[in-house]
Amino acid sequence: MTCTGLYVLTQGHADSPQVAFSLSELRAVCDRLVIVAASSDQMAGLDRFCPDNVTLHPQAATSYLSGLRIGLLAEIDRNPAPSGPLIVTGDHVLAPIVPVASILERIAESDSALFAPYWRDANPEFRVRKNSHPNRIPFLDFAVFTPVLLADEGFRDFWQNLRDSDQQRDAMQDLIPLAKVLEDRRRGILYPVPQDFLHTSDPRLYEVHRLVEHGCPCLPLAVLSLDPLLHDIHAILLRPALDILRRRHPTAYGAAIRYACHAIPMREFNANADQFEVFPLVAADPEKTSWVFGTVAVFIHAYYPEMIAELAGMAANIPADHHLFVSTESAENRQTIETYLLGIGYDRSTMEVRVVDQNRGRDMSSLFITFRDVILDGRYEVALRLHSKRTPQVSPRVSEEFKTHLFENLVGSPGYVSNLLDKMEAEPDIGLVIPPLVHIGFSTLGHSWFNNYPAVLGLVEEMGFDIPLDTATPVAPNGTMYWFRTAALRRMFEWPWSWEDYNKEPHHVDGGLAHAQERLIGYCAQAAEYRVLTVMTPRSAARNYAKLEYKMQRIMSHLTSGNVVEQDSVLLRSRGSIRGRLFVFARGTYGRIIRRWPAVRRWLRPVAQRIRKLLS
Repeated sequence: MTCTGLYVLTQGHADSPQVAFSLSELRAVCDRLVIVAASSDQMAGLDRFCPDNVTLHPQAATSYLSGLRIGLLAEIDRNPAPSGPLIVTGDHVLAPIVPVASILERIAESDSALFAPYWRDANPEFRVRKNSHPNRIPFLDFAVFTPVLLADEGFRDFWQNLRDSDQQRDAMQDLIPLAKVLEDRRRGILYPVPQDFLHTSDPRLYEVHRLVEHGCPCLPLAVLSLDPLLHDIHAILLRPALDILRRRHPTAYGAAIRYACHAIPMREFNANADQFEVFPLVAADPEKTSWVFGTVAVFIHAYYPEMIAELAGMAANIPADHHLFVSTESAENRQTIETYLLGIGYDRSTMEVRVVDQNRGRDMSSLFITFRDVILDGRYEVALRLHSKRTPQVSPRVSEEFKTHLFENLVGSPGYVSNLLDKMEAEPDIGLVIPPLVHIGFSTLGHSWFNNYPAVLGLVEEMGFDIPLDTATPVAPNGTMYWFRTAALRRMFEWPWSWEDYNKEPHHVDGGLAHAQERLIGYCAQAAEYRVLTVMTPRSAARNYAKLEYKMQRIMSHLTSGNVVEQDSVLLRSRGSIRGRLFVFARGTYGRIIRRWPAVRRWLRPVAQRIRKLLS
């Protein structure tokens, strides 16, 4: 069966992940490929898909339907009596994620004139309730128009009369007349998912997991970037949809993840896609001792050499072969550490201890400078970062809690680590594995950028990371311990950091390079198009959830509404008050001062604390 593909570029370009994927798939199955683009800038690179025609029209930028109208009418004028179907889609969805041949076969076997990926229920919409219209309005995000439909005068009239829309306007309003035309002219609509399987007014968003499971040909990109609060109140299940896509169509899944990495702030995507895992302490396969990525590199910074026994004990929980790379401050410390490691069974071929050139940058420089050559040599695919954590600026009990939080959630037991390595083996797009943001004993929730956002933003721009930064709370390995895929953080090791870039001791302050790097790590993985996964043990998950739920219950009880969207709106307005703006200004000024003159922190900090209490 001959067919034509019509693709609408509203904002994307040939290098956009979803565009490159879709055009490659359409070119493979369509005899003719037509592209409608909004500007000449979008044309760069399109020639590699060998399109038969590219139409430039600025209205394509206003909405998918406007671009579709332009391309469709041009095709009808070119060939008033088509012999094959017309497949239409655009850069607002990832499509096709199922074989096109199977869709065409289903259409040929049915008496339907239109194939649509999903519908939207118009009945709940107050603005159209008084009108006579079909209950379900077909959406055309990946649609197939049969020759019978293309030749239908009513269908053609609909497109001729369709007024230009815009991205803010609800597409359903424009498609209601089309649904009426199809109903009046008895043109059947074929959907990939039985209607009784879907139970919401807008399945493309609210039941995306069912759509993907039952063969929907497209994934709406809007569901990836939808406000996480809306994901919450509508109980959307995005992660099952992505898991199914990974198993069935790895190439499509990869395009979806690459799109998310470049278009969506990581904390928003991680919330929407539930990038969180609680691993059992017992291994799924207790006999397993090797993984496809081979020997693991374990990088330890032992500033406090007396902690090497505890750190080596953590490394002993790794059931895979591993090599230890230890950094420390002095030759004396190196001798102590080497003697201990040799005594517990390591040999010179499985461990190496280095003395850092300077005591600046702490655990950050000791990894990204001292062991730069190990990563860039490419000998290891997966690595673990640990260090002798003490956090002396807080109380001993809080410091102990923080260290336990890090060690337990990274190397809680041999079985736990085995399960974690299984996950990294099964899903090679996981580039960084981190414990959750520590909040017991720390005021990090919503504030863990502290004074580091400007420094990280500067590094993101300087290093050429094409990603959006989170504005409220970074996705970061707070405490700087984490598992990582070396390719995901390669840019951190390639970058020419120098010892002089770091603050001198003891002026290790927020906004300095070390603290900025701590918050940059996750975004380096994102820029390399890898996911960041947060992991916990069951015990840690229970303890953290209990504390976190209480905090949220207590704070939200002070607000008049129980709806999280309304609560967010009220709090946002309060932040925009005069007092709120003064607080933001004062906090920014404090950060700029101590970044430039770290030594004044001991005098300025008490003043800043008084101002904060006053403005709060």
